[in-house]
Amino acid sequence: MRRSSNLASRLHLKLGDQLKGVTMKSASSNFVVAIMIVVGMTAAVVGCSTATPTDTPGVERLGQFVLKQFGPELWTVLGYRFANSQLGDEWMILEIGLSSPNGQSAKVERENIFLRSPSGDRISLPTQREFNEAYGALRPVIAKANVDRDPLDYFPPSRIECAIRFFVTPGAGVSFDEVTVSDRRGCFGRLYVNVPGGIQEGRWTLGIDLEESEIRIPFELGE
Repeated sequence: MRRSSNLASRLHLKLGDQLKGVTMKSASSNFVVAIMIVVGMTAAVVGCSTATPTDTPGVERLGQFVLKQFGPELWTVLGYRFANSQLGDEWMILEIGLSSPNGQSAKVERENIFLRSPSGDRISLPTQREFNEAYGALRPVIAKANVDRDPLDYFPPSRIECAIRFFVTPGAGVSFDEVTVSDRRGCFGRLYVNVPGGIQEGRWTLGIDLEESEIRIPFELGE
Protein backbone atom coordinates (compact mmCIF):
# COMPACT_ATOMS: atom_id res chain seq x y z
CA MET A 1 0.00 0.00 0.00
CA ARG A 2 2.84 2.32 0.93
CA ARG A 3 4.63 1.37 -2.32
CA SER A 4 1.54 2.34 -4.34
CA SER A 5 1.35 5.62 -2.46
CA ASN A 6 5.01 6.41 -3.18
CA LEU A 7 4.53 5.54 -6.86
CA ALA A 8 1.51 7.82 -7.05
CA SER A 9 3.52 10.60 -5.44
CA ARG A 10 6.35 10.18 -7.93
CA LEU A 11 3.92 10.19 -10.86
CA HIS A 12 2.25 13.33 -9.49
CA LEU A 13 5.60 15.10 -9.18
CA LYS A 14 6.64 14.05 -12.70
CA LEU A 15 3.35 15.24 -14.17
CA GLY A 16 3.71 18.50 -12.30
CA ASP A 17 7.19 19.03 -13.74
CA GLN A 18 5.89 18.37 -17.27
CA LEU A 19 3.02 20.77 -16.86
CA LYS A 20 5.41 23.36 -15.47
CA GLY A 21 7.62 22.93 -18.52
CA VAL A 22 4.64 23.35 -20.86
CA THR A 23 3.50 26.45 -18.98
CA MET A 24 6.98 27.99 -19.12
CA LYS A 25 7.27 27.11 -22.81
CA SER A 26 3.93 28.77 -23.53
CA ALA A 27 4.95 31.82 -21.54
CA SER A 28 8.23 31.94 -23.45
CA SER A 29 6.38 31.68 -26.78
CA ASN A 30 4.00 34.45 -25.76
CA PHE A 31 6.98 36.58 -24.76
CA VAL A 32 8.64 36.04 -28.15
CA VAL A 33 5.40 36.93 -29.95
CA ALA A 34 5.07 40.08 -27.85
CA ILE A 35 8.65 41.10 -28.67
CA MET A 36 8.00 40.53 -32.40
CA ILE A 37 4.89 42.71 -32.25
CA VAL A 38 6.79 45.49 -30.50
CA VAL A 39 9.64 45.27 -33.03
CA GLY A 40 7.16 45.36 -35.90
CA MET A 41 5.38 48.38 -34.48
CA THR A 42 8.72 50.11 -33.91
CA ALA A 43 9.77 49.41 -37.50
CA ALA A 44 6.47 50.82 -38.75
CA VAL A 45 6.91 53.97 -36.69
CA VAL A 46 10.50 54.38 -37.89
CA GLY A 47 9.34 53.89 -41.50
CA CYS A 48 6.63 56.50 -41.14
CA SER A 49 9.02 58.90 -39.44
CA THR A 50 11.10 59.15 -42.64
CA ALA A 51 8.33 61.30 -44.15
CA THR A 52 8.73 64.99 -43.37
CA PRO A 53 6.00 67.63 -43.73
CA THR A 54 6.22 70.28 -46.43
CA ASP A 55 4.70 73.75 -46.53
CA THR A 56 1.64 72.22 -48.26
CA PRO A 57 -0.79 70.53 -45.82
CA GLY A 58 -1.13 66.83 -46.57
CA VAL A 59 2.00 66.65 -48.72
CA GLU A 60 5.08 64.97 -47.23
CA ARG A 61 8.62 64.46 -48.45
CA LEU A 62 9.94 60.90 -48.67
CA GLY A 63 13.27 61.74 -50.30
CA GLN A 64 15.08 64.60 -51.98
CA PHE A 65 12.96 64.21 -55.10
CA VAL A 66 10.05 62.09 -53.82
CA LEU A 67 6.79 63.48 -52.44
CA LYS A 68 3.53 61.90 -51.37
CA GLN A 69 -0.05 62.92 -50.76
CA PHE A 70 -2.33 60.29 -49.23
CA GLY A 71 -5.86 61.58 -49.83
CA PRO A 72 -9.25 60.07 -48.91
CA GLU A 73 -9.65 58.43 -52.33
CA LEU A 74 -6.16 58.26 -53.75
CA TRP A 75 -2.65 57.74 -52.46
CA THR A 76 -0.10 59.40 -54.75
CA VAL A 77 3.69 59.20 -54.73
CA LEU A 78 5.58 61.49 -57.12
CA GLY A 79 9.20 61.16 -58.22
CA TYR A 80 10.80 64.09 -60.05
CA ARG A 81 14.54 63.42 -59.85
CA PHE A 82 14.99 63.31 -63.62
CA ALA A 83 12.64 66.24 -64.23
CA ASN A 84 14.91 68.35 -62.04
CA SER A 85 17.67 67.90 -64.62
CA GLN A 86 15.44 68.82 -67.58
CA LEU A 87 15.37 72.60 -67.41
CA GLY A 88 14.84 73.94 -70.93
CA ASP A 89 13.53 70.63 -72.33
CA GLU A 90 10.12 70.56 -74.00
CA TRP A 91 8.98 67.24 -72.48
CA MET A 92 8.91 66.66 -68.73
CA ILE A 93 9.18 63.09 -67.45
CA LEU A 94 7.71 62.25 -64.04
CA GLU A 95 7.46 58.96 -62.13
CA ILE A 96 4.22 58.23 -60.31
CA GLY A 97 2.72 55.61 -57.99
CA LEU A 98 -0.99 55.32 -57.21
CA SER A 99 -3.05 53.32 -54.71
CA SER A 100 -6.07 53.84 -52.44
CA PRO A 101 -6.62 53.78 -48.67
CA ASN A 102 -8.27 50.80 -47.02
CA GLY A 103 -11.84 50.27 -48.20
CA GLN A 104 -11.50 52.74 -51.06
CA SER A 105 -10.91 52.73 -54.81
CA ALA A 106 -10.39 55.46 -57.39
CA LYS A 107 -10.53 55.86 -61.15
CA VAL A 108 -7.84 58.17 -62.50
CA GLU A 109 -8.40 59.49 -66.01
CA ARG A 110 -5.83 61.01 -68.35
CA GLU A 111 -7.96 64.09 -68.95
CA ASN A 112 -8.05 64.82 -65.20
CA ILE A 113 -4.27 64.89 -64.74
CA PHE A 114 -2.37 68.12 -65.33
CA LEU A 115 0.61 70.25 -64.36
CA ARG A 116 0.48 73.82 -63.15
CA SER A 117 3.58 75.73 -64.30
CA PRO A 118 5.42 78.38 -62.26
CA SER A 119 3.73 81.01 -64.42
CA GLY A 120 0.30 79.56 -63.58
CA ASP A 121 -0.46 77.81 -66.87
CA ARG A 122 -2.40 74.56 -66.75
CA ILE A 123 -0.81 71.88 -68.95
CA SER A 124 -2.81 68.75 -69.69
CA LEU A 125 -1.34 65.35 -70.46
CA PRO A 126 -0.81 64.72 -74.17
CA THR A 127 -2.51 61.90 -76.03
CA GLN A 128 -0.77 58.67 -76.95
CA ARG A 129 -0.70 59.86 -80.58
CA GLU A 130 1.12 63.06 -79.60
CA PHE A 131 3.59 61.00 -77.59
CA ASN A 132 4.16 58.71 -80.58
CA GLU A 133 4.92 61.69 -82.80
CA ALA A 134 7.56 62.95 -80.37
CA TYR A 135 8.99 59.55 -79.52
CA GLY A 136 11.85 59.63 -82.01
CA ALA A 137 13.37 62.69 -80.34
CA LEU A 138 12.50 61.42 -76.86
CA ARG A 139 14.21 58.04 -77.11
CA PRO A 140 17.64 59.14 -75.79
CA VAL A 141 15.96 61.20 -73.07
CA ILE A 142 13.84 58.21 -71.98
CA ALA A 143 17.00 56.07 -71.83
CA LYS A 144 18.53 58.53 -69.36
CA ALA A 145 15.31 58.70 -67.34
CA ASN A 146 15.32 54.91 -66.99
CA VAL A 147 18.54 55.21 -65.00
CA ASP A 148 18.06 58.49 -63.12
CA ARG A 149 14.99 57.63 -61.04
CA ASP A 150 13.94 56.84 -57.47
CA PRO A 151 11.94 53.80 -56.28
CA LEU A 152 8.36 54.68 -55.38
CA ASP A 153 7.32 51.51 -53.53
CA TYR A 154 5.95 53.22 -50.42
CA PHE A 155 2.67 51.28 -50.36
CA PRO A 156 1.98 48.23 -48.14
CA PRO A 157 3.81 45.19 -49.59
CA SER A 158 0.58 43.17 -49.70
CA ARG A 159 -0.71 45.29 -52.60
CA ILE A 160 -0.55 43.75 -56.06
CA GLU A 161 1.69 45.74 -58.38
CA CYS A 162 0.16 46.96 -61.64
CA ALA A 163 1.18 49.27 -64.47
CA ILE A 164 -0.10 52.74 -65.32
CA ARG A 165 -0.29 52.73 -69.11
CA PHE A 166 -1.22 56.26 -70.10
CA PHE A 167 1.80 56.08 -72.41
CA VAL A 168 3.48 53.14 -74.09
CA THR A 169 6.41 53.16 -76.47
CA PRO A 170 5.40 52.48 -80.09
CA GLY A 171 4.94 48.77 -80.67
CA ALA A 172 4.93 47.92 -76.93
CA GLY A 173 1.21 47.31 -76.54
CA VAL A 174 -1.93 49.30 -75.89
CA SER A 175 -2.21 52.49 -73.84
CA PHE A 176 -5.23 53.37 -71.73
CA ASP A 177 -6.89 56.66 -70.88
CA GLU A 178 -7.67 55.61 -67.31
CA VAL A 179 -6.44 53.41 -64.48
CA THR A 180 -8.42 52.09 -61.52
CA VAL A 181 -6.64 51.55 -58.22
CA SER A 182 -7.86 50.14 -54.92
CA ASP A 183 -6.65 49.12 -51.48
CA ARG A 184 -5.38 45.87 -53.06
CA ARG A 185 -3.45 47.41 -55.95
CA GLY A 186 -0.43 49.67 -56.19
CA CYS A 187 0.14 50.94 -59.72
CA PHE A 188 3.29 52.57 -61.07
CA GLY A 189 4.12 54.36 -64.30
CA ARG A 190 5.39 57.45 -66.00
CA LEU A 191 3.88 60.75 -67.03
CA TYR A 192 5.09 62.62 -70.11
CA VAL A 193 4.10 66.28 -70.36
CA ASN A 194 4.73 68.53 -73.35
CA VAL A 195 5.75 71.93 -71.96
CA PRO A 196 5.38 74.80 -74.45
CA GLY A 197 8.46 77.04 -74.33
CA GLY A 198 10.48 74.55 -72.30
CA ILE A 199 10.64 73.56 -68.63
CA GLN A 200 11.17 76.52 -66.32
CA GLU A 201 12.88 76.65 -62.96
CA GLY A 202 10.48 77.15 -60.05
CA ARG A 203 7.42 75.71 -58.37
CA TRP A 204 5.33 73.24 -60.34
CA THR A 205 2.23 71.39 -59.19
CA LEU A 206 0.94 67.96 -60.14
CA GLY A 207 -2.85 67.94 -60.12
CA ILE A 208 -5.30 65.02 -60.26
CA ASP A 209 -9.03 65.69 -60.13
CA LEU A 210 -11.17 62.88 -58.71
CA GLU A 211 -14.86 62.29 -58.19
CA GLU A 212 -14.95 63.55 -54.60
CA SER A 213 -11.47 64.94 -53.92
CA GLU A 214 -8.29 66.16 -55.54
CA ILE A 215 -4.54 65.69 -55.44
CA ARG A 216 -2.23 68.71 -55.51
CA ILE A 217 1.51 68.08 -55.07
CA PRO A 218 3.79 71.11 -55.51
CA PHE A 219 7.44 70.41 -56.39
CA GLU A 220 10.42 72.64 -57.07
CA LEU A 221 12.62 72.29 -60.14
CA GLY A 222 16.12 73.74 -60.16
CA GLU A 223 16.75 72.93 -56.50
